[in-house]
Amino acid sequence: MQPLVFTLSRIDNLMHQVSFDPAEMKGKIITNTSFVERERLQETLAVFSDAIQAGLSVSPLIKLVEEGRYIRIKTACSLTICGVLLKKGIPVRPKGGGLVEVIGREPTRFTDMLMYWATTVDPIDLLTAQGLSDIAAMMRTGNGRILGNLHEAPMLARERIEEVLDLLSVAEFAGVLELGEPNMDVLGVFVERDHVGIALIGGTNLVAAAQEMGIAIKHESISDLTDVSEMKHIEELV
Repeated sequence: MQPLVFTLSRIDNLMHQVSFDPAEMKGKIITNTSFVERERLQETLAVFSDAIQAGLSVSPLIKLVEEGRYIRIKTACSLTICGVLLKKGIPVRPKGGGLVEVIGREPTRFTDMLMYWATTVDPIDLLTAQGLSDIAAMMRTGNGRILGNLHEAPMLARERIEEVLDLLSVAEFAGVLELGEPNMDVLGVFVERDHVGIALIGGTNLVAAAQEMGIAIKHESISDLTDVSEMKHIEELV
C-alpha cells in the first residue's frame, strides 16, 4: 500500500523546482492540467480568454498538446508565484485554498477554505467539483465567488515581496488578491504572528468558468512543471 501524500508535501516539492525568471521569461513554472474534447477547444479557449481579461488568471500563457480526440491544456498555477518568491530567498508557507466572495469586483472574504496540510486532494479541485464557484456572475456583474488561496511569509520580508510581485506583474504573472499587513487577517482568515498573508487568485478559475458554461473538462490542479518557452499567449491561440 502506498503511503498518503498530503497536498502540502506535493506543493513544497514543486515550489522548490520552480526555475522561472520573470525578467528573462525563462524557466519552469507550476502548471495545472486539463483535458477537453478537440471539437470544444476553441469554445474553451474563448472562455479562458474572457476570464483572463477579467483578471481571473495567473498568466495568459497556455500550452496545448494533442492527444487523440482530446487536447491537453497546460495553464499557470498561482503557486508559481510562491515558487519565485522562494527562489528569491523569501520563505513562503502555503496555507490553504478556498472560495473568495467578490462584491463590486473587489475580493471581500474567504467564505470556505481547506488547509493544504489536512488534505490529500487539492482544495481547489474539491470546491470546483462541487460547483460552488460563481465565476460567470462575477464576470458579468462584478459579484460572485471565485477560487483563491492563501499563503504566509515573514513580515520582515513584506517590502521584498512587493518588489518580486512587481517583477512578476511586468511579466504578466499577476493574480494577487491581497497582500496583508503584519499580524493582520487577510480576507477574513487568520495569519500567524509576525507574518503577512498573501491571497492569490486560483489558476483553476479558468477551468471552473468553462465548466459553468457547460463545457466538460477533466482537470488536475498543481499537476507538474512546464517550461514557459513551450507556452503561448492566449491571444495567439484564440
